[in-house]
Amino acid sequence: MHPPYTFSKYERLCRKSIIDKLFEKGNRSLVRFPFRFIYVSAPIEGPFPIQVLITVSRKSFPKSTQRNRIKRQLREFYRMHKHILYQALEDKQQRFALMLAYQGKTELDYQRHLPVFKQSIIQLSNELAKTNTTSVSASDQVL
Repeated sequence: MHPPYTFSKYERLCRKSIIDKLFEKGNRSLVRFPFRFIYVSAPIEGPFPIQVLITVSRKSFPKSTQRNRIKRQLREFYRMHKHILYQALEDKQQRFALMLAYQGKTELDYQRHLPVFKQSIIQLSNELAKTNTTSVSASDQVL
């Protein structure tokens, strides 16, 4: 069982090879403005089924203080709603690398963007569950 409402070091995506794989093969994505989720199945080690990378465009937010504030808010959004993703992947063997990108041009408004983020996480959990079951059924056909 994963501790609820935490965001530990092991949940952060740091391996360059997996990040490169996200950019190369991470064509599976979900966009709900201003959030973009790009995910790919990856050989992630550790107790968590998903590792996350959070990005904010330097072009849209040239000051690092603005980018860091938005990333901090995105981490908080993810931390509070990651249990939805974990429930979708419960008892599954497949693991995912996830990139969460903020694509807005203005600062993140907590009250306005929280419902959009929550809907995005629910939709993403449904997609991950489908991806997971289709990959398992395809491997069963090969056997």
